[in-house]
Amino acid sequence: MVPRGEVGLIFAMVGKGLGVMTEAMFSVIVMMVILTTLITPPVLTWLLRRK
Repeated sequence: MVPRGEVGLIFAMVGKGLGVMTEAMFSVIVMMVILTTLITPPVLTWLLRRK
């Protein structure tokens, strides 16, 4: 997992633990971390091969 995603998950867990984040917001953050972690490498590969 990319470091940015790991940091995002840590902040989401802290926010959820402190009660400043709803369950829905936490779920959205987790889904975005998963999607960006999975989608970014193939997209970058495709973009770099186009040149």
